[in-house]
Amino acid sequence: MTPTSNARAHYTPERLIAAAALVLFCLFPARAQQGDLTPPKVEVKATFGAAGFGDEISHPHVVAGGSVRFYLTRRLSFEPELLYMRHSADDQDYVFTPGFAYDLTDPTKRAVPYIAGGVGALHHRGRFASSTSWTAGGGGGVKIFLNDRLFIAPDARIGFVGSEPTLRGTVSLGYVLSGRRR
Repeated sequence: MTPTSNARAHYTPERLIAAAALVLFCLFPARAQQGDLTPPKVEVKATFGAAGFGDEISHPHVVAGGSVRFYLTRRLSFEPELLYMRHSADDQDYVFTPGFAYDLTDPTKRAVPYIAGGVGALHHRGRFASSTSWTAGGGGGVKIFLNDRLFIAPDARIGFVGSEPTLRGTVSLGYVLSGRRR
């Protein structure tokens, strides 16, 4: 290669587009930090993960569901949650838990750790029988905002009493419907 062709190789359209994209991605988080955000008022989340019950914790259920969080104060919120847990066609659970969450830091920050808990109902559907029982559990996680309104939230919960899973680990993808505006 000649020195002239080697210099031109550094300025290909693909490299220029990649460099422009890198600059834009670097500027995007900086823009999200400017100005004051209002606290969130209403959030929605889609949740996915795994849960284990008692002695069967090594054979977890797949978890899918969602919730809506309504802020009562700047940090305290009411969060009803509906989850579907499946181990097999013969072992499925539906969990409805009205609960509360408390943000441990200012909810306008990029990372917002929280604690949560609630009491609800678990409907188990098995091969030979179905049953409904009450459940109570709690835990916590952290909302990590990708921009002013979109966030991911890893979460871990434990069951206190009732038929709640002994251990549950999930990741949610959430969106602030109201609030967190500049």
